Amino acid sequence: MSAVINSRPTSSASANSIGEEAKPALLHKIEGHVARVNDVVLLSKEEGVWTASDDRSVRLYLKRDNGQFWPSIHKIMPVAPTCLYYSEETSRLLVGLLNGHVYEYHVADDYNSMSDPEARRWTIHAGPISGLGIALNAELVFSCSKDKSVVWHCSETGIKRGAFHCDSSCTAMVIDLPFVFIGDHGGNVVVLRLSGDSAQMVSKLSAHTGPVSSLAWNRMKEILYSGSHDNLVIMWDIGGKRGEAYELNGHSSKITSLVVAPGASRLFSADDAGKLVCWDMSAHRLETPGWKTSDNCEVCDAPFFWNLTAMWQRKVVGQRQHHCRTCGKAVCGACCSNWTVFPRMGYELPVRICSVCHQKMEENPQQFE
Repeated sequence: MSAVINSRPTSSASANSIGEEAKPALLHKIEGHVARVNDVVLLSKEEGVWTASDDRSVRLYLKRDNGQFWPSIHKIMPVAPTCLYYSEETSRLLVGLLNGHVYEYHVADDYNSMSDPEARRWTIHAGPISGLGIALNAELVFSCSKDKSVVWHCSETGIKRGAFHCDSSCTAMVIDLPFVFIGDHGGNVVVLRLSGDSAQMVSKLSAHTGPVSSLAWNRMKEILYSGSHDNLVIMWDIGGKRGEAYELNGHSSKITSLVVAPGASRLFSADDAGKLVCWDMSAHRLETPGWKTSDNCEVCDAPFFWNLTAMWQRKVVGQRQHHCRTCGKAVCGACCSNWTVFPRMGYELPVRICSVCHQKMEENPQQFE
């Protein structure tokens, strides 16, 4: 029988990785789309929001005097838009489409119109656009696609400057030159370093077991966040240069979007089931241990099912391998029948722990708050 300890996060603010006062309140709900919304971009200088939908529309909603949001711009694209990027400094809107094309528009200062026809059109990729960005200082426009390619063009002339081909379909992208971070379908985050018109892969961050669906970058602290279809958010300490990674486990379905608020030390994550989580990134955290490998259970020494020699010698049936989430040991099912939450390690939902860690938690619960 499984035991559940620490079934709720403690009330201590220092121990709760979400934060006691981090309770988002619904302010507005924008309706009117007749199909799935693929991307959303909030304005920081106005109370407005860009949306891209499967109904082929790109819309800009602005808040009116009555408190309601109404479309100020409504543009129908040739095919469904999959990705948006808006530069408030230059009033340029990039729209990535399902067919791999990228459109650029100039938006009027009053947000009531944009260039028609488009200011520029790129026929770049052979698959849906999954990421867009502009590096203003370098005057470059970046795009990535599910055709496994990352391409950058001069933002002034539109001339192609370079490209990089990944091993898997590109699913997300963030830019902070000279570095470009690419999430892929294999669950990896590829780190590129640009030098001139060429790019070199610096590292490949591999921890997810499902496709990366969203990336967020905290430029102030040089921390990268990745969300995946494996329901996990992983915090990568890039600036620390020690290879540290922390798991944030608060979702039960695949992650769809990540947004970081550096000034408030908050990270927002949303999943496919409509759940929104606000994480307190100022909370003290423990690094998630790596999973150890072994042919036998590291607690009771029972052989795992692939250890045929030990099974034959002991005349026993091999066990399935599990892992303790707090120490990383490879254990059998009987030795990890306990479940717990552990906010300091990012586990807001119950996870498996081995009998050894379970005993430590019962004897010294204050050390695990």
